[in-house]
Amino acid sequence: MKQRLEANEYNSSVGCTVSECRFHSKNNNYCTLEKIEVVKHEQGAKTPECTDCGSFELS
Repeated sequence: MKQRLEANEYNSSVGCTVSECRFHSKNNNYCTLEKIEVVKHEQGAKTPECTDCGSFELS
C-alpha cells in the first residue's frame, strides 16, 4: 500500500514535475509519497529513458 505524507507535506528527496500524478504535490515539484517504486521496462537499464516511476497513478 502506498503511504502518503500528511496534507501539505511532500518528500523533499523525490522531485517530480508530473502534475497529472495523484501523488504530485500541487504547490511544489515534489512527490507526496514516503517511498516510490522505480521500475525498468527493458532487460537492462542503460539510460534514464529505460526507467519509470512505478508509483504513478493518474489523478
